[in-house]
Parts: sequence; structure tokens; C-alpha cells
Amino acid sequence: MRHARTLKASAWLWPALLVLLAAGIWMLPWEGWVVPLRQWVESHGAMGWVVFVLAYAGVVVLPLPAAAMSVAGGLAFGWWGVPLSLLGSLVGCVLPWWATRRWLRGPMLRRFDGPRVAAADRAVRRNGFLFVALLRVTPILPFTLQNYLLGLTGVRIGPYLAATLVGLAPGTLAMVWVGEMGGLAAAGADRAKLVVAAGGLTLLGLLILVMIRRARVELRRAGFDGA
Repeated sequence: MRHARTLKASAWLWPALLVLLAAGIWMLPWEGWVVPLRQWVESHGAMGWVVFVLAYAGVVVLPLPAAAMSVAGGLAFGWWGVPLSLLGSLVGCVLPWWATRRWLRGPMLRRFDGPRVAAADRAVRRNGFLFVALLRVTPILPFTLQNYLLGLTGVRIGPYLAATLVGLAPGTLAMVWVGEMGGLAAAGADRAKLVVAAGGLTLLGLLILVMIRRARVELRRAGFDGA
């Protein structure tokens, strides 16, 4: 019961985090470093994009907060931070999935061989896209840990990447939105424009909350009782 209450409470993490970050827009000294950051990006052209994507991929492979990189993407690239952050996520999630698939999946299946394990593995393989997409939407497990664990399943690389893209898109958009608001503040946007941006960000956070709750229902139906 306590575990279920904890999971339900964690569903509010996204909206609460977005509200706190939006409030911080008015308190942080954006002007001193956002403008130089964007000038550096513009002066380096495509190289700045490549550096960001590779850095993002490195953060995803390691147990580091990828959401902070999405905020940095919004600060540095504006709305271009959305596709760049998603690309970094896709590049970074391949190596952990491949490593566990290559070296750990076989030994783990032999170690825990049995009809129930085999049936669960077949079910995940058949519904790989849906399973991965729902898992990406929910904050049940950290993103980096998900990448390693999904390598132990029968999910193929195509559905794995496609579902990751779909599942991460809402949260990535929200984090880049926060960064873009920082860019607006640094550019001297008037308060009304920032209020509108913060309102839109709050609505997006509420939409993500609805998606998380729906995803958990679907995961329970699929037999994932931990959701």
C-alpha cells in the first residue's frame, strides 16, 4: 500500500517540477550567461549541434540527469533543442540496450529459465512498441536504468527506438520549454509574454500527468504490477 501511494505521489513530479522551474525564470540571472551561450552556438554552427548531441548521449549512458540537458538545449538552441535533445536521447540509449542484449540477455534467460519467464519475454517482444512507450512516459524507473533493463527483453531495435522517441517527446518538450523561457528572459521579453509561456508550460505539465496515469493503467493491464 505504501509503495502504491509513493508511485501515485511521484506522478505529480512533472507538474510540480515544471512549476518550480518556471518560477525560477524570474529569479535566475539569465542575462549574464544565456546570451554568450547562444552567441557561442551561432558562431560554431553545426559543430555546436554535434557537441550537444554527443554530450547528451554521454549523459544518457551514465546515471546523470538528462532532463537538465534538455533545459540546457532550450537555453542554447531555443526550440531546436527539442529535436537535438531527442536525438541525443536516441543515440545514448542504444549502447546500454545493445550491451545488455549482447552480453547479459542470454545468461539471464538461462539463469531464470522457465515457462513464465519465456511467456513474459514473448509478450514484451510482441508488444514491444507499446510496452517501451508506456515505460518511457512513466517515471517508474530512471531513464538510464530503463535502457539497460530493456536490453534484457526481446524488444527489437526498431520498436525500441520508435517507442523511445514517442514516449520521451512530451517530457523533452517540457524541459526545452523551460530553457526557452530562460532565453526569453535573457532577451528582455516583457512579463506578459513570460506569463503566457509559463501558463502553456503548466498546461503541458498537467497533460503529462494525465498521460502518466493512463500509461500506468495500461502497464497494469499488461501485467506490470509495479506501475
